[in-house]
Amino acid sequence: MEKKHTIFLADDHELVAQGLSNLLLQIKKVEKVLVFKNGKELYQACLNTKPDFIFLDYEMPVWDGKETLIQIKKNYPKIPVLMLSMLNEKSIIKECIHLGAVAYLHKDSSTEELHQAIESASRSEIYYSNEIKKALTGTTKNQSGQITLKEEISEREMEILKLLCDGLSPKEIAEKLFLSQRTVETHKTNIMHKFDVNSIAKLISLAIKNRIV
Repeated sequence: MEKKHTIFLADDHELVAQGLSNLLLQIKKVEKVLVFKNGKELYQACLNTKPDFIFLDYEMPVWDGKETLIQIKKNYPKIPVLMLSMLNEKSIIKECIHLGAVAYLHKDSSTEELHQAIESASRSEIYYSNEIKKALTGTTKNQSGQITLKEEISEREMEILKLLCDGLSPKEIAEKLFLSQRTVETHKTNIMHKFDVNSIAKLISLAIKNRIV
């Protein structure tokens, strides 16, 4: 029998929380969604029951999404945490992923996007909803002018790009992500094509200057 998921959701806007809860319950594998008004209430509930997934609004009273994410990953590191927000600033998105979130979704996400996020989280892969991907990969002005990507970057490509910018080699990335080195090399080639560059140095430079990572 297929395991059904229990989800904890924290959002201080009742109507928004109810709407998101209804969307999540439309997903076949989701059995129960418990809604909390802030992160601290959700965290305290984890003391008694461990959910399969946690969805956090970024802006909340008492404990906001960032503080709750920190506490959850500190004490319950194995529970996947997915962030929800109307905010799409790259610095906020990047910080949440750095702190351990496995997804960042716009609050206008569809049921399909929520489903895909859960599936990605089950595989420990980073997921961004379409609106967030547009914010991450859209044209950005900087001192060098503008960059327009040929195609959107996939979740896996974004993950690999970040590790390349952190200085990891394809072999190290393959070991870290449990992929073959050949697969990582293929992703790297695709990323470079989308940036229209022919060197890793140029790729990293453009990615950082345009705040894509």
